Amino acid sequence: MRPSYGTSKRYLWGSFWAAWGAVYLVIIGALFNSTAAMGLSTLVIPSMLALIAAMLGVHRHYGSKDFEATATADAPLPSAANYLPRDQPGESEEEPAR
Repeated sequence: MRPSYGTSKRYLWGSFWAAWGAVYLVIIGALFNSTAAMGLSTLVIPSMLALIAAMLGVHRHYGSKDFEATATADAPLPSAANYLPRDQPGESEEEPAR
């Protein structure tokens, strides 16, 4: 069975686009001479670019590791039954075996 990563893919893409959106909003604000945008740009631009690079790097480096581990792992053994096959569940000890 292959793992499914629908939610983590959505969060990865969501944070990717949100980070780029924050970068573009600060750039647009700075182009319109907003002092708040210019003040935030020294903190927001490097941190958002670091977030984008980290998310892509983590996804690229570790994203395939769990698929590889799943493919190389042995199949789990079936659990043992709680009685021996020769036993008859529900048969009391006083009754003779048939």
